[in-house]
Amino acid sequence: MKLADWAVRGVVIATFFALILAPQKWGSVFGLVSLALVGAWALLYPQGILGWVKTAHPSIDVDDPSLWSIPRLIGGLFVALVVVIALFRFFR
Repeated sequence: MKLADWAVRGVVIATFFALILAPQKWGSVFGLVSLALVGAWALLYPQGILGWVKTAHPSIDVDDPSLWSIPRLIGGLFVALVVVIALFRFFR
């Protein structure tokens, strides 16, 4: 899972630089890919997202299953948002 975590971080960093260097050309594409990837990551592996949050709030227990519903809810909303945006772009 460490490799997947670093891959997600790499895509998020690439999105950041795409939004700074070429927002018109690559910003929206990388933004949607990043949003979908982080959403899927939160759905499949909520401990990874909670691990990111733990750096700011050390008192969070990453292995507590009662907290996993929060990142999964947010991840589901991210994925749903990407699907809605993709459908609007496809049918436009």
